[in-house]
Amino acid sequence: MRDQLTDKRIATQIASDFRTADIDDVTKAILEFAVKVTETAHTVTPEDLNKLRDFGLTDEALFAIVEVVGFFSYVNRIADAFGIELDDFLEQRWTSEPEQ
Repeated sequence: MRDQLTDKRIATQIASDFRTADIDDVTKAILEFAVKVTETAHTVTPEDLNKLRDFGLTDEALFAIVEVVGFFSYVNRIADAFGIELDDFLEQRWTSEPEQ
């Protein structure tokens, strides 16, 4: 996924709607799972995890996905509490980096 995010066009597609973005099925499954963990973590089932394992992901990778989702949820709550606009921060980062 890191390679895909170096392409600004694909990164924009993912941010807009990853379900229709020009990305592989594994990445879409990971993002779908990340959304579920973000919105309704209590509904994650063994079947959700097995679907990702069927794509070849290890339990360590699954843990990392949940860990990253949790971290971003944490950071977003802090930003919300202090009125920090993370989108502005990310936009500044994208516009200050040279095109690849």
